[in-house]
Amino acid sequence: MKRKLILTLLTAAFLASGCYDSYYDKVTELQDRVLDLELACEQINRNISAIRGLVEVIEKQDMITGITELRAGSSLLGYKINFVEHDPVTIINGQDGQAPLVSSQRDPEDGNYYWTVQYGNGAAQWLLAPDGSKMLSIGLLPYIGIRNGWFCYTLDGKEWIELAEANGQSGDLMFASIDTRHDDYVIFTLTTGEKLKIPTYATYLSLKTEYDKVNENTAAQIQLVQADIDKINLYITRVDPILSGKDTVGLTVTMSNGKKFQIHDWTASLSPTIFIKKDTDGKLYWAYTIGSSPEQWVYSPEGNKIPASSDSVDIPIVGVTRDSDGQYYWTVTLDGKTEFLRYKVASNWTPRAIDSVARAFAVVKNYSDSLVVEPKGGTAHFSLPKQYAVSITNAKGVAVETLTMKPNEEVRLQYVATGPSASLALMAQGGFTAASESEGGKNYIRIKAPAAFENGAGKIVAVFSFSVKNAPVTRIKTITIQKGE
Repeated sequence: MKRKLILTLLTAAFLASGCYDSYYDKVTELQDRVLDLELACEQINRNISAIRGLVEVIEKQDMITGITELRAGSSLLGYKINFVEHDPVTIINGQDGQAPLVSSQRDPEDGNYYWTVQYGNGAAQWLLAPDGSKMLSIGLLPYIGIRNGWFCYTLDGKEWIELAEANGQSGDLMFASIDTRHDDYVIFTLTTGEKLKIPTYATYLSLKTEYDKVNENTAAQIQLVQADIDKINLYITRVDPILSGKDTVGLTVTMSNGKKFQIHDWTASLSPTIFIKKDTDGKLYWAYTIGSSPEQWVYSPEGNKIPASSDSVDIPIVGVTRDSDGQYYWTVTLDGKTEFLRYKVASNWTPRAIDSVARAFAVVKNYSDSLVVEPKGGTAHFSLPKQYAVSITNAKGVAVETLTMKPNEEVRLQYVATGPSASLALMAQGGFTAASESEGGKNYIRIKAPAAFENGAGKIVAVFSFSVKNAPVTRIKTITIQKGE
């Protein structure tokens, strides 16, 4: 209505004077100015909405999945930014001019983002609500318009607050730059100098790959503890390599109970180390270290160490979480509660999730008849037999291939045969006798020496047979007996 009234008055005035050319020029100029100001307001309001969207993304710890350039021919009009959860945000390029510059800035006192306004070369000031309070950038959205020749803003569409005179010079260059050179994050720099740093989803995916390995190593150690407890009944049926290109970076282990676990024995990865460690009470507990930090126990929310037993309810689960500083940090979740795995150096928390390296196991040896694993702490040792593996050991647990005996002496050796339906047949030479027996769930070979025998004449041949569908599997162990004094 106002624009029509102005044009009507101008038309009447200039028609009366007969200044047709001058009338036409001035009307055109006035129309252009009004359109420029309206366009400036439209672009300002779009970018105000974009800034709020970016601040919401930061507060909600969302991530960028992609950025699309908006073009008309060769002209770059702006950008469309897509996120994992948040709705897309569109940024429209403006021109540097004399329209009020509405932006957002973090208040160092409370760490929150608030709306600011800057006009011309003046300093940015907090954009205040009608009650004089600062307005959160994730709260009310100010709307810019022109009222009575002034740029104004409103929160409710009813009450308008003046900002600056609308002198006809448009401009809404709210974004000084958008830095997409980094793979891990994008930096949106506002004209006020405030930087909004938002990580990309690719960063999260790479970190998730790493903490998945950490959690798989944790699960592997649980299986190792269980297998060590039930060593007689549990054994390894197969071991498959985990490949990265041509390099073996881990193992997939299948147990006789059908369970599988993965051991990722990798270095220069981007993760903490969760491992089993024996305390002074002789029990195993969960511990962790990050980079070069000292080893520390993993504590429950109640402040207790977490037992590393197979039936433990509280198993530490590693993840990553962005803190208020915008950086990712490693976390551990226990009993539904998530805590940061980090420590403070001077005034800074460290390490970030992109700073550390990990190796959960000090030893991983894949032998033909067993898998030997030692977690990083150095206080736990696990040796799991493989299918069809057999061992004969003395009372100290040492494998026996040569045995020293005296005449009429009896010796009992323990044997373990891992596989389906294992049976044992014994043959003795040189006057010796050998028989198998069981006691307390364990199997033994009892060897008796004759009253007299020659050194090296005695031999015990143990033939282990396993019942397999296609064909039986046989393993043979021979013990040579030396004569003791």
